[in-house]
Order: sequence, then C-alpha cells, then structure tokens
Amino acid sequence: MSTEEHPWEQIYKKNGRVFPEPFPRFHEVVNLFIEHGCSEILDLGCGSGRHIVHLAKENFNTFGLDISPAGLCLTQEWLHEQGLESRIVLSDFRHPLPFREGSFSGVFSTQVIHHARIAAVRLAIREIWRVLSSGGVAFISVAARKDDEEFVEVEPGTIVPLTGSEAGLPHHIFSEEELRMEFRAFKVMDVSLRADGKVLVIVARKP
Repeated sequence: MSTEEHPWEQIYKKNGRVFPEPFPRFHEVVNLFIEHGCSEILDLGCGSGRHIVHLAKENFNTFGLDISPAGLCLTQEWLHEQGLESRIVLSDFRHPLPFREGSFSGVFSTQVIHHARIAAVRLAIREIWRVLSSGGVAFISVAARKDDEEFVEVEPGTIVPLTGSEAGLPHHIFSEEELRMEFRAFKVMDVSLRADGKVLVIVARKP
C-alpha cells in the first residue's frame, strides 16, 4: 500500500485536522514521562498533530513520525500556529525506524501499530525497544476489538475491514495476554482495557 493509497492520507486530505483534542486521560502520559525523567519523546504515528502539539506545549523535546504527508503538513501548520518546534519525519512504522539506537527516553503511540499484519507489528515493537534509551518508557495503545460488520480475517487475529474509512487496512486485534507476550522484552508496568473494551493500553519500560 503506497502513501497515496493509505486510508489516513485520504482522511487527512478530505477532513483536515480530524482530532483537535488529545485522547482522554492524556495527563497520565504527561505525568508518566515527567515521573520517569523522559525528555526526548517520539510520537509514533503523529497524524495531524493531535498529541505532539500538546507534548511540545509541556516542554518535551518532541519528534513525530507518520506515513501521511498530508498529516505531517497539518502537524507542521499546527505547531507553527502555536509557536512550537518539533522535528517530524515521513516514514512507515512497518519498516525499521530512521533513528539511532537509544534516541528517545519516551515513545508514545495511540491506535497505530496494530494497523498491520503481526510480522510488521512485531517489527514495530522491536524498533520501539531499539530506539528507546535504557530506562526509557513506552506508552502504547492498540485495538482490542473491531466493530466493523464486514471484514475478512487474513491471519489469526488480523482482520481487514471491507467497509468504512479504514477499508483495506489490516488491523491486528490484541488480547491482554498477547500484548503482554509481545512486549515481554520490556518491564511491563501496566496494561489496561479502555474505551468500553475497544482499546488496550500498555505502559512498558526498557530495563
């Protein structure tokens, strides 16, 4: 799937800044990173700027990565409007990340890395480990349930919706047990089910 064909590129082109506010309980992330002394934060899948702008407002040194050129243009515009600075990179999390080992003390990603077959999801998790510094913390959310009425299962636990805005985009649906297993190289600090069971959040630290 090329950048131009990616559903979220089309969504940002059509609808612009689709998420003006951060996700509920965003203050937890801010407090988590402060508590653990995280200063360089990677927003993996930053989209149109929903979280990176607010992280920058909290005086973190922020970096954003996304597959969508349209999303990154919206992010840059939003940062400029707020008088904020952040480095943003056009890249695909399903491939090795364009950062050196230990580049970040924090990685933040909401509803992004499950958008792939399990092999690519596992690569993303390994890359999160690689780019985190020792003692660094990751806050990651993934899909725990998919409500599309029409989809095909392309491998165990991975579906592709046939309708809706994300039609054609793989979604790996996690259980808590599987999520803990995939992050077993980390010290798992917390796993919680949110959004009426639709979302799983894992907080994990690199020893």
